[in-house]
Amino acid sequence: MSPTRLEFHPLTYVPERDGITVGRVDAASFAMLPEDGVALLRRLAGGMPVDEAEQWYRRTYGETVDMADFVDAMRELRFLRAEGEPLATPPKVRFHRLGRLAFSPLAWLVYLLVMGAAVVAMVNRPELRPQADHVFFVPSLLGVQLGLALCQSPAILWHEFYHLLAARRLGLPTRMQIGRRLYYVVVETELDALLTVPARRRYLPMTAGLLADAVLFGALVLAAAADLSDGLSWPGRLALAVAYTVLLRMSWQFYVFLRTDMYYVATTALGCTNLDEVSRAYLRDRFGWLPWVRRADWTEGDWSPRDRRLAPWFALVTCAGVGVLLVTVALWTAPLIWGFGTRVVSALVNGSPTGPGFWDSVASLLLVAFELVLLPLLAGRVQRRRAKGPSPAPAG
Repeated sequence: MSPTRLEFHPLTYVPERDGITVGRVDAASFAMLPEDGVALLRRLAGGMPVDEAEQWYRRTYGETVDMADFVDAMRELRFLRAEGEPLATPPKVRFHRLGRLAFSPLAWLVYLLVMGAAVVAMVNRPELRPQADHVFFVPSLLGVQLGLALCQSPAILWHEFYHLLAARRLGLPTRMQIGRRLYYVVVETELDALLTVPARRRYLPMTAGLLADAVLFGALVLAAAADLSDGLSWPGRLALAVAYTVLLRMSWQFYVFLRTDMYYVATTALGCTNLDEVSRAYLRDRFGWLPWVRRADWTEGDWSPRDRRLAPWFALVTCAGVGVLLVTVALWTAPLIWGFGTRVVSALVNGSPTGPGFWDSVASLLLVAFELVLLPLLAGRVQRRRAKGPSPAPAG
């Protein structure tokens, strides 16, 4: 009887602080294994029969290994080739050349010139500096809402496209996809393939969205500055309105407790894998005595030792981050709400029911109510239906 040999798809091995990340790029399947597990995997992938690999492990490490369980784990990760399955090939990566161009020395020089020129323009012309009133670029509140909504999608795509380009520059098969947070449709870039490169090469793809936002903000400020010669027209005012919203989104990226771009930068630098989840479990465990907190035993999770060690410190960052969030809301978002509210009240109280300002404010309020009240109710209803599952078919 011939010895049993296993066939594997091409795998990548990247050293981390707590082990080695093994991955199959084309299937976006990754796992962190200890060094002894990786050594065993390498021998199996190199063609060593299963029985011989088991004996080698026992001789080398002085203990036994459950080979059946180990092989099943590799099969679940789709590292193993099934009988008749073709050998996986590296996926074709588009925009590789464009990614290299977007982060070439010349491109960096252009980015620095745009951002530097925008800073100079804001220093010399105070009216270009970010302020909440810029958002109201036209008298119509409904026009403000619709205009900004139409501009947000291209701005978000610009942010995500730079994530994608920075990863494609490394030859990684990242992709953009449409997702949903609560009832909002969002565009997200999958960066799982970054696990196939060393940590030091992951930072640029993670921060490329912030770079894109900073360049976009600078370009919008410069566009408004070019419109200042005869006073700001509506395109210049629109540029400043969009610039303010871009700056808001940039500030949100620093709320690391919300798993933003900077959260992944921090966890990569710290050598962690799931620091947010561990920290939240730690906080629930510490504040489980409160009636509205569901207690969690944070020691039972399948978390790395480093995540456990840093969880108390990141829990402090989480608590501090909530405070920073409240401060930024007070400084950046509250003025927007106040400006919107005063304009609506003024139009409804002082305006005539036959005037356009009155009905513009009514339509604007209805749009806000639809977004903040009706959409959440509809989303909750859909989630409850999904939770209940399909209704049983009638008998007969």
